[in-house]
Amino acid sequence: MAKNPVLSVPLEQVMRPEIAITLRHVLQLHTVGSFLKAWSNPRNHERIERLFDSPEQARHAAAVCAGWLGCRSTFTPIHEPLIGWWRSDESASLAA
Repeated sequence: MAKNPVLSVPLEQVMRPEIAITLRHVLQLHTVGSFLKAWSNPRNHERIERLFDSPEQARHAAAVCAGWLGCRSTFTPIHEPLIGWWRSDESASLAA
Protein backbone atom coordinates (compact mmCIF):
# COMPACT_ATOMS: atom_id res chain seq x y z
CA MET A 1 0.00 0.00 0.00
CA ALA A 2 1.42 3.36 -1.03
CA LYS A 3 2.01 6.04 1.56
CA ASN A 4 -0.48 8.90 1.25
CA PRO A 5 1.35 11.93 -0.22
CA VAL A 6 -0.61 14.28 2.07
CA LEU A 7 1.44 12.95 5.00
CA SER A 8 4.63 14.46 3.59
CA VAL A 9 3.23 17.92 2.84
CA PRO A 10 5.27 20.50 4.81
CA LEU A 11 3.23 22.38 7.41
CA GLU A 12 4.42 25.68 5.90
CA GLN A 13 2.35 24.91 2.80
CA VAL A 14 -0.94 24.67 4.70
CA MET A 15 -0.49 26.69 7.88
CA ARG A 16 0.46 30.29 8.51
CA PRO A 17 4.26 30.52 8.67
CA GLU A 18 4.37 31.65 12.30
CA ILE A 19 2.37 28.60 13.40
CA ALA A 20 4.23 26.14 11.15
CA ILE A 21 7.66 27.46 12.15
CA THR A 22 6.78 27.31 15.84
CA LEU A 23 5.51 23.73 15.48
CA ARG A 24 8.75 22.85 13.70
CA HIS A 25 11.10 24.45 16.23
CA VAL A 26 9.27 23.71 19.47
CA LEU A 27 7.80 20.27 18.78
CA GLN A 28 9.90 19.09 15.80
CA LEU A 29 6.78 18.71 13.62
CA HIS A 30 7.63 19.30 9.98
CA THR A 31 4.85 17.66 7.96
CA VAL A 32 1.12 17.03 8.04
CA GLY A 33 1.94 13.43 8.94
CA SER A 34 4.10 14.34 11.92
CA PHE A 35 1.45 16.84 13.08
CA LEU A 36 -1.27 14.18 12.92
CA LYS A 37 0.92 11.58 14.61
CA ALA A 38 1.61 14.00 17.48
CA TRP A 39 -2.09 14.95 17.68
CA SER A 40 -3.10 11.28 17.88
CA ASN A 41 -1.66 11.23 21.41
CA PRO A 42 -4.07 13.13 23.71
CA ARG A 43 -1.17 14.06 25.99
CA ASN A 44 0.18 16.29 23.21
CA HIS A 45 -3.04 18.24 22.67
CA GLU A 46 -2.37 20.97 25.22
CA ARG A 47 1.21 21.52 24.01
CA ILE A 48 0.04 21.80 20.41
CA GLU A 49 -2.95 23.99 21.29
CA ARG A 50 -0.66 26.54 22.96
CA LEU A 51 1.14 27.13 19.66
CA PHE A 52 -2.02 28.20 17.82
CA ASP A 53 -4.00 31.39 18.40
CA SER A 54 -6.64 29.33 20.23
CA PRO A 55 -7.25 25.69 21.19
CA GLU A 56 -10.16 25.65 18.73
CA GLN A 57 -7.78 26.52 15.88
CA ALA A 58 -5.52 23.59 16.79
CA ARG A 59 -8.46 21.18 16.92
CA HIS A 60 -9.79 22.49 13.63
CA ALA A 61 -6.36 22.12 11.99
CA ALA A 62 -6.13 18.51 13.21
CA ALA A 63 -9.66 17.75 12.00
CA VAL A 64 -9.03 19.25 8.55
CA CYS A 65 -5.70 17.45 8.12
CA ALA A 66 -7.27 14.16 9.23
CA GLY A 67 -10.14 14.78 6.83
CA TRP A 68 -7.70 15.02 3.94
CA LEU A 69 -6.77 11.43 4.71
CA GLY A 70 -10.38 10.33 4.99
CA CYS A 71 -10.15 9.91 8.77
CA ARG A 72 -13.03 10.74 11.03
CA SER A 73 -12.39 13.25 13.76
CA THR A 74 -13.85 13.74 17.20
CA PHE A 75 -13.81 17.49 16.59
CA THR A 76 -17.27 18.98 17.09
CA PRO A 77 -18.17 21.14 14.12
CA ILE A 78 -18.90 24.79 14.80
CA HIS A 79 -21.38 26.97 12.96
CA GLU A 80 -19.12 29.96 12.43
CA PRO A 81 -16.08 29.88 10.16
CA LEU A 82 -12.85 29.41 12.05
CA ILE A 83 -10.04 31.40 10.50
CA GLY A 84 -6.49 32.06 11.44
CA TRP A 85 -4.42 28.94 10.88
CA TRP A 86 -4.80 28.33 7.13
CA ARG A 87 -2.13 29.62 4.85
CA SER A 88 -4.82 31.57 2.93
CA ASP A 89 -5.92 33.27 6.17
CA GLU A 90 -2.77 35.41 6.07
CA SER A 91 -4.42 38.02 3.88
CA ALA A 92 -7.62 37.95 5.96
CA SER A 93 -5.72 38.56 9.19
CA LEU A 94 -3.75 41.40 7.61
CA ALA A 95 -6.96 43.09 6.48
CA ALA A 96 -8.54 42.88 9.96
